[in-house]
Amino acid sequence: MTQIDDAPGELLGHVVEKMGEMGAKNVQLLPSLGKKGRPSYVLLVDINAEDEPDFAALLVGDLGVWGYRVLESQHKHFDIRRYRTQLQLTWAGGEVTFPLRIKRILNDGVFMRAKAEHDDLVAIAEQIKDHLPVSLAVLKAAIETAVGSEDPGETLVVDLASWQSSER
Repeated sequence: MTQIDDAPGELLGHVVEKMGEMGAKNVQLLPSLGKKGRPSYVLLVDINAEDEPDFAALLVGDLGVWGYRVLESQHKHFDIRRYRTQLQLTWAGGEVTFPLRIKRILNDGVFMRAKAEHDDLVAIAEQIKDHLPVSLAVLKAAIETAVGSEDPGETLVVDLASWQSSER
């Protein structure tokens, strides 16, 4: 963790992107109010301990920070299961298939939630918009509901007919 009170937004964006490329598990840049009422930021970066020297060099080299804090914490992870499946969308006027990445989140072996990959949802919504105008939120809900607590298998079939009529 470090505090930053004298870096332009473009540089901060560059550093956040670079940290992702360097393997940061998570990067959060939070706006704050610093000493003397200066607008500032708090940067939180989740990294492996062995990567600390490289990240420290980036902090001082690109941002000019005077130091940083190492926060010891215990991170509790859920069981995340990743799948690649074929999404078969059907509706009153047709049917189409797309590749889809999806995650199922379990806690102590109990299914908690399914999450479709956002980039895949955006691509699918863009490709079907002329045939089936459906909002991204409705598409996401329909797919994640269809996954439910079971593995999605090789093909996940989602009938958008009922979702389509409820959106209008």
